[in-house]
Amino acid sequence: MIVSRRSTALTSLTACAAALVLAVPPAAAEPAAAATTPAVTRDSPATPTAGPGDLLAAYHTVVETLKALGIEPFLYPTAALNCSGDGLGIVPAVAGAVPGPWPTNTLPIAGLDLTAVKSGQTLFTFLPYGLAPDTPATETAGMQVAWLNLSSGRGGMASMGPIADIVGAMVPPEVPVELRPLAEAAIRDFLFAAIPVGGVRAVPVDTGRGTVLAAVFGTADNAGRSCFFFPTIGITEVP
Repeated sequence: MIVSRRSTALTSLTACAAALVLAVPPAAAEPAAAATTPAVTRDSPATPTAGPGDLLAAYHTVVETLKALGIEPFLYPTAALNCSGDGLGIVPAVAGAVPGPWPTNTLPIAGLDLTAVKSGQTLFTFLPYGLAPDTPATETAGMQVAWLNLSSGRGGMASMGPIADIVGAMVPPEVPVELRPLAEAAIRDFLFAAIPVGGVRAVPVDTGRGTVLAAVFGTADNAGRSCFFFPTIGITEVP
């Protein structure tokens, strides 16, 4: 019985993780920096001040990362000033949304619902480009999403958190308690390998079905520096 349950759980985990990332842009799959790389600090940020060409390339990289995950980018990008390096210190970012059920290409396993975002929910995401990786001391509650379902009139606000906060919801409830930490760690590592940039935030919201208008804005931490990202707006059809 124990062997059977373990096999079912690991099969479920493999199916869930494999379906979450189908294609990763080359820029998002670079190996980790060597141990001799200087530490990222406020005075020595992860990314120097970018020029117009660099910002455009960064924008396209983030957009392609979102699309590879099946997430539709918002109508226009956003940015934070004085967030990295000297001068203007511009850090670009893109928000996006995907309605449930998502992902829709999970491998079918009888009795298991492997979708991370359920029907009637919308997953809102925020991907900056150039922020230092999150640490235990990083403030992670600064990004917000304000949403309004134009079809039902319902709306609200939600705080966006790091990916680790929603990993638990991605593990099917049928996975035995003793295997959940292993399953959560595997999915978390899988997602971090797909989106290895700091400041990534997400939150699933019970928006209900209809046309959902949303704005993402707020602050993100960059090695101790608080960066304010201007609002960016998107429209999502939730079937």
